[in-house]
Amino acid sequence: MNGFERRTQAKKEAIIKAALDFFTKRGVTKVSVGEIAAKAHVSPVSIYNYFGDKNGLAKEVLTTYLDQAIKEYEEILARDISFSEKLELIMIKKHDAVREISRSHFSAYAWADKTLQQVYKEAATVKAAHIYTKFIELGKKEGVIAEDIPNEAILAYFFSSVSIMQQPGYLKTSDEYKTGIFRLFLYGLLGNEK
Repeated sequence: MNGFERRTQAKKEAIIKAALDFFTKRGVTKVSVGEIAAKAHVSPVSIYNYFGDKNGLAKEVLTTYLDQAIKEYEEILARDISFSEKLELIMIKKHDAVREISRSHFSAYAWADKTLQQVYKEAATVKAAHIYTKFIELGKKEGVIAEDIPNEAILAYFFSSVSIMQQPGYLKTSDEYKTGIFRLFLYGLLGNEK
């Protein structure tokens, strides 16, 4: 990467970071491009050049956030610990992320915006498919997930959780409700976590 590309990348990262902070605290509609530009130490024109408009920036912010979450899950799966320890760490991380998103003003906007819903759905299905597949293979290797269940069936089951999380009002449910959904999703009605 040459100097110009590094400066461009640094500007984009500063804009995304500033936008995420504002969107989380105040929501997308209550923040101006000028405020984001000032916090990122760039001109408003840079935001329009890189992202098109504020909605394009919101899409990029959500994509970046989701990509980072996927990277963190990959790091957990790569650790030299048992499958059940990995599962526990992933459950905690997912629960914390949903709780954080629930408190964010950005989430209310994202859940109501069709484009951002599509970004989330794509990340939760297309981008996360390789993470889910690694997860399944590790579980089968350690004997925690039944070998005779096809990976495609397990992936379909995983993806069904996306529709639950996209239901109107899901983010406003209690932490106990969200934890219950995660536990049902991972252990079933009759299963247990031990």
